[in-house]
Amino acid sequence: MEDKEKAQSNRVFLILAVILLLLSGILGWQLFEQKQANDQLAAEKAQLVVEKDELISELETLQADYATMKDENGQLSAELAEQLELINQLKADVEKYKGDADKLNWYRSQLKSFKEKYAVLEAQYDSLYTAHDSLQGQYGNLQGEYTKQTGLNQELTNENMNLANKVAMGSVLTAYKIAVEGIRGKKDKVNTKASKVEKLRTCFTLSENPITPKGAKTIYVRIIGPDGKVLSKGRDEEFQFEGGSMAYSTSQDIDYDGSAIDNLCIYYPAPATQFQKGKHTVELYVDKALIGTAAVDLR
Repeated sequence: MEDKEKAQSNRVFLILAVILLLLSGILGWQLFEQKQANDQLAAEKAQLVVEKDELISELETLQADYATMKDENGQLSAELAEQLELINQLKADVEKYKGDADKLNWYRSQLKSFKEKYAVLEAQYDSLYTAHDSLQGQYGNLQGEYTKQTGLNQELTNENMNLANKVAMGSVLTAYKIAVEGIRGKKDKVNTKASKVEKLRTCFTLSENPITPKGAKTIYVRIIGPDGKVLSKGRDEEFQFEGGSMAYSTSQDIDYDGSAIDNLCIYYPAPATQFQKGKHTVELYVDKALIGTAAVDLR
């Protein structure tokens, strides 16, 4: 009888030992998985810090590029100063960034837009100087013929001046005095509260440019919300840009005759779920070129 009780007791201890061993194994595996998850999270955070630093470095380079071009080119100084201020604001936002991957992607999209605008302005800048050198060469030839063809002097001088004026204006349209506002009501009262804004109104002046082809043109408006996504009316609306296609929010057709168009306003209605709180960036495109950007903060 005593041997039987002893055997039963040993069996109980054996079962308990097996249970403890299984529990230890399960706990060990859970701790191992938790450590792996923590390590992965730490690695992702470290990568976001690296990407943030790279983004800040690119913004600093772009700041320097814009500042240099602004110092060297008086004709584009106002627009360059405006772009430089927007870049400064974006850099300040990035420096406050705490580690949201979606927000980092939005910052990258803004950087891409600024780089695209810089490429447009750089092309204008190079065009002006290339044309200037060409005109200098033409002028030298005219000087050599001056003594032989005095009768053509006035005509050639006038042509030279006309060419210089056209080149100075550049061949790409520019939007300036851009203002983006939230409005509501029949009288279009300005409002900055996201839940009350019924429409976003973008008003600007389209530059004078006599050498740009005249006629019908379409202004495409891209509105990028705080989440980095382009707002749209629910349809797949795209336009051609740099060999590809880009989504746009709304558009407006105009008849351009080479003269400046003042106070040109384009409206975009609030989505069914209302506008998001935060910064909304507006980009304007004409003739497959970015012609201006601006932003508004809705609270």
